[in-house]
Amino acid sequence: MLEQAVGQTAGKPLAGKRVAMLMTDGVEQIEYTSPRSFLEENGATVVLLSPKQAGEDIQGFNQLTPDQTFKVEMNVADANPSDFDALVLPGGVANPDQLRMSKEAIDFIRGFPVEEKMVAAICHGPWTLIDAGIATAKHLTSWPSLKRDLTNAGAEWTDDEVVIDQRLVTSRNPGDLPAFNDAMLKELLVAPGNDPGPTS
Repeated sequence: MLEQAVGQTAGKPLAGKRVAMLMTDGVEQIEYTSPRSFLEENGATVVLLSPKQAGEDIQGFNQLTPDQTFKVEMNVADANPSDFDALVLPGGVANPDQLRMSKEAIDFIRGFPVEEKMVAAICHGPWTLIDAGIATAKHLTSWPSLKRDLTNAGAEWTDDEVVIDQRLVTSRNPGDLPAFNDAMLKELLVAPGNDPGPTS
């Protein structure tokens, strides 16, 4: 409690929070770098997880162009959802498409109960929520091309910059990142078990 109080007085409201970011090759890099920087600036510890091995490179993309690479910090098979306060799923077309084929990645996502812990997904990131069984009966948004897949999975889809349902935060594209980041901060400041209900 003392550490948390000190962090908050120093302008670090997320001090003590651990956030997993799960991705692989083909990630839309701004959807990784922007949320990570925002979370870390607010005091959170962020860990980059992937089906790839720790130390391997993930190829990021700027739209359709390969650009930056990012070092995997932990293989998702070695990670436990109970060790994290939240999960962030960046987009990019190839990234979630590959994650959907990883049993370990889907099992990890499934381990986050959205009524208790925040799961935030942007752009194509919500695709993996279908395989994890999280999209059913949830109100969310995404890149428009996912609308049919998500509604077929039982989700309510709307075209909004950010949608919050329980602790599930979703956005459509990189242009929504300011609202997405602000929504993550809000959800991470709510104590587990105190579901504020849908806000969008």
